[in-house]
Amino acid sequence: MRPELWTALAAGSPLLSYFLGRLGRWAGFAAGAGLFAFASFELRGEIVSGAPYGALAFWVAAALAHSLLLNGSAGDPPDRSRLGKAQERASRLESELALVRTEATVNAAGEKKSLAVYSAVKLLSETIDPPAAAKQLGKYLADYFGTAEAALYLASGQGSGAELFAQGGKASSLPPYSAMTVGGFPQAPVSVSGVTLAPVAAGGDVLGLLAVRGGPEGAESAGRFALEIAFALKRVMLFRQVEWLSLTDGLTGLWRRGALDEKVREEIRRAAAFKSTMGFMIADIDHFKRLNDTYGHQFGDAVLRRVAELLRSGVYETDFVGRYGGEEFGIVLPRAEPAGLLRKAESIRARIEAEPFSQGLERVRLTVSIGIAHFPRDGRTPEELIGRADAALYAAKEGGRNRVLDAGGL
Repeated sequence: MRPELWTALAAGSPLLSYFLGRLGRWAGFAAGAGLFAFASFELRGEIVSGAPYGALAFWVAAALAHSLLLNGSAGDPPDRSRLGKAQERASRLESELALVRTEATVNAAGEKKSLAVYSAVKLLSETIDPPAAAKQLGKYLADYFGTAEAALYLASGQGSGAELFAQGGKASSLPPYSAMTVGGFPQAPVSVSGVTLAPVAAGGDVLGLLAVRGGPEGAESAGRFALEIAFALKRVMLFRQVEWLSLTDGLTGLWRRGALDEKVREEIRRAAAFKSTMGFMIADIDHFKRLNDTYGHQFGDAVLRRVAELLRSGVYETDFVGRYGGEEFGIVLPRAEPAGLLRKAESIRARIEAEPFSQGLERVRLTVSIGIAHFPRDGRTPEELIGRADAALYAAKEGGRNRVLDAGGL
C-alpha cells in the first residue's frame, strides 16, 4: 500500500477512536491507538528516512485524548440514581403543591364563611328596615352554608310558632315549618328529615330557628351561625316590637290614626294605578260619653275592645281596621264596590246592635253610626275621601243614629 494511504489512516485513527468510543470509550481509544501504531509500523521506512512523523504523532495523540474525553462514560451502564432522585423530588413537590392547594381551598372557604357571618351580623345590627334586611340576609345564609336551601324563622311572642324572616333562593324546597318543629323548638341543633335545625337564642329568650338542608354534620356549622347572629337578631326583634307599638293602639290592638291615614293614601295610589275602586268607612259608637259616665271608664274600655273585635271579624283579612280616635273606627276596604260596601256596613251595624255587653248583672245594648265613601266617586285624594265619609257619619248621627249613610246619597 502506498505511504500516503498509511499516513491518511494514521491521521484518521482519532476518528475511529471517537466513533467506536460511542459504544465504549476505552474500546474506541484502543482501536484508534492500534490503527495508529499499525500505520506507524508500515511507515517505518518513511520515518527512518526523515519524514516529519513527530508532528503527526503529536496531533494523533492529542486527538485520541480528546475523543476519549468527548466520549466520557459512553458504553458504561447508565447511572439512574440522579433520575430517581429527580423523580422523588418531583413527587415530593407535587405532594406539597397538593397540600398547599387544599389549604388554600380550606382557607378560602373559611374566609367566605367568616365574611358571610360578619356581613349578616353587621346587617342586622344596623338595619332600620327589617324587611329589606331580610332579603339580603337570605344571600348571606346561602353563602355561609353553601346552599340556597336555608331559612331563618322568627319566633312569635309565645315562642310556640314562628314566621319566615329570611330565606335562600331554594328555601321553598324545605319541609313545612310545622313538620320540622313537631314538639316545639329544639333546645340544640338537630337533624330532622335531612334538615338541620338550630335554635337562635339570646339571654335565655328563643328568638328564632335556623333551618338548613343537610345532615348531622351540618349541626355544628348551623349552631355556630345561630350563636353569632343571636344578639343582632334580638335587636331586630326589639326594633320590630317598638315599631309595632308605635303603629298600633294599646287598648284595642288596632292600627293607630297615622297608620290608617297612610293606608288610605296607599290604597288610593293602587286603585288609581290599576283603575279600580276602594271604600272607606267610619264607625262611631253612639252615646259613648254617656256610657262612660254611667258605667265608668273601665267598662268603656271593655266596650272599645269588643267593638274592635267585632269590626275585625266583620271584614276580610285584606281590609284594614284602625282606631280613628276616641270611639271612632276607620276601615279601608280595597277594591270594594258601593253596593257591597253598603251591605257590609249594615251587617256590622246589625251585629253590634245585637251584641250583649255585660256590666255586672246588667246587659247593655249599644249601637253605632257609620258613614261610607268611595274612590274615585266621592274623592280622589285622602283628604277628600275621609272628609266625605266623615260628612256621611255626621249626617247619620243627625238623622237619629244607629244607621249607615253613603256619601253618594248626600
